[in-house]
Amino acid sequence: MINMIFTKRLCLVVFLLVATATNVNAAKKINVFVSILPQQYFVQQVGGEHVNVHVMVGPGLSPETYEPTPQQMAALANADIYFSIGVSFEKAWLDKIRQSNKELIVIECCDQFSDLHEHSHDDNNIDPHIWTSPKKAIQITKLVEKSLKEIDENNSGSYEVLASNFIAELDKLDSTIKSKLSTLKQKSLIVSHPSWGYFADEYGLTQISIEQKGKEIQAKSMVNLIKLAKEKNIKAVFVQSQFNNKAARIIAKEIDAVVFDVDPLAFNYIENMNNVTDKIKEGLSYE
Repeated sequence: MINMIFTKRLCLVVFLLVATATNVNAAKKINVFVSILPQQYFVQQVGGEHVNVHVMVGPGLSPETYEPTPQQMAALANADIYFSIGVSFEKAWLDKIRQSNKELIVIECCDQFSDLHEHSHDDNNIDPHIWTSPKKAIQITKLVEKSLKEIDENNSGSYEVLASNFIAELDKLDSTIKSKLSTLKQKSLIVSHPSWGYFADEYGLTQISIEQKGKEIQAKSMVNLIKLAKEKNIKAVFVQSQFNNKAARIIAKEIDAVVFDVDPLAFNYIENMNNVTDKIKEGLSYE
């Protein structure tokens, strides 16, 4: 009788241990790092409850000049995957990030989907701002889905469903932007920093950047830009809070233009891109 009771108790202990281990494994999430907030949004949409997503460049900070904190570098030692996107700080830090975690999987999102846009900070002329195009965002989403499925096959079905749902939202966003901008007569988009090249290409606009090769615009170039803006009757200038906008505001004053703040680095991608589109539509509608 005693042996029977002991055996039952032993079986119960073994069962509880196995169940606990199973629950721990099931609860274990993929530890993901990304460079910028829009990427964090993308990965969360695809990964859902199966991922913990950490962003390097937080709100209000510039990916051009960012330096990771010691806390971030320490946390990266426990990361499973890093989605890079070609922004400037990665050039100085990505190798160090790899060295801090030899097991880290690094997935490059920019090189695979970028076109040869001229970008003021990059000698090789590759513009990393691919996410400003919803169609490029769809490609990033598919890459995220593929990458998560490869390291977590057990939840591949969940990733497929979540990615499909998010892609449907991105398709809807693309159609909405096309509809909103389709009737614009003004096609010239003056921006303080060249972040909107892919957006401009996608929707028939021409990006004109005030910033020249990563430096403030020179006096002669400013005079020429003011002249061009007056000839084209441009009445809006679009700035980005992460950068010095002094020159943009001077130009806006000279051409009697309204200044709009548009942020390509906001977290909620769908909401932000709708807001950006509304501002661009408003600004390019002025006569």
